[in-house]
Amino acid sequence: MAANAISQLTTANTFQHWLIATQSLIGTANTLTNGNGNTFFANTRLEVGGVNASLNVQNSASINVLYSNTITAYGTTLNISSDVLVSGNLVVSGNITLDTIGFDDLIVSGSGTFANTLSVTGNSTFSTANVVSLVGTANTAIYTAIANAEEKALAFSIALG
Repeated sequence: MAANAISQLTTANTFQHWLIATQSLIGTANTLTNGNGNTFFANTRLEVGGVNASLNVQNSASINVLYSNTITAYGTTLNISSDVLVSGNLVVSGNITLDTIGFDDLIVSGSGTFANTLSVTGNSTFSTANVVSLVGTANTAIYTAIANAEEKALAFSIALG
């Protein structure tokens, strides 16, 4: 549906023209502010800006496409039921939980950097793995197992020779 167009009014218009135009403007404003069960169509770009500007979308509202420099959800959940495209950095100060909503796959086509611990409770499959260093008791156990295997292999090769 096309947006309502306001015809130009001049002093040559009659009182009836002014009345109809005013009624149309009031009806449009009421649809915009109160809804009245109708949809407000706007063929324009709505920009919310300024120091104290905010956009509050209620729980019953839905947005097909949202472009934003910053999305901040205070004390609520940001529910997204479609794809999300982030062209810049995505910074999350809390946790991201994927499996509670049925999406438990994480696909990363680039690098993943973890500043803290990466815990995996299931199986891990690596096509290429570079391990820089192992620390703690696991490191000691691995080196002990390698040393034992080398000693047994050496002893076995001597016994064969």
